[in-house]
Amino acid sequence: MDYSNFVVLNYDLGIRGEYDNLYIFLDTNEAIDCGNSNCVFEYHFKGSNLDYEDKFNQLKEDLDKIISFSKNDRVYVIVHNEEGKPRGKFIFGQRKTPIWDGYAQKEEDDNLPF
Repeated sequence: MDYSNFVVLNYDLGIRGEYDNLYIFLDTNEAIDCGNSNCVFEYHFKGSNLDYEDKFNQLKEDLDKIISFSKNDRVYVIVHNEEGKPRGKFIFGQRKTPIWDGYAQKEEDDNLPF
C-alpha cells in the first residue's frame, strides 16, 4: 500500500479554538478518528516528487486559509515520503513540557569533579 499521501494530524486549539473550520477540513478529507485530537487521512498533495517540507508547507497553507490560529494553538502532523517513511513536525505552535515530566525517578548526574 502506498502511504505517501497519508497524514497523521494531532491538534490542540484550546477552549476558544476554531474547531468548526478544522472539522470541516477533516470531514472533507474523510479523516479517521484516532483518539482525542488525533486523526489520519489521505491528502491530495499538489505536485509530484514532494519532499517532507513541501508536504508540511502545503498542509500549513491550506489550514491557514480556513482557520485563524491563535499563538497558543498547536498542530502536529506526520507525513510520509515516497518510500512511506514518516516524519513529523509542528506546523503551528511548538512542543511544550509534557504534563508527565517529573513523574519518573531519574538518577542524578554525578559526573562532576566535585
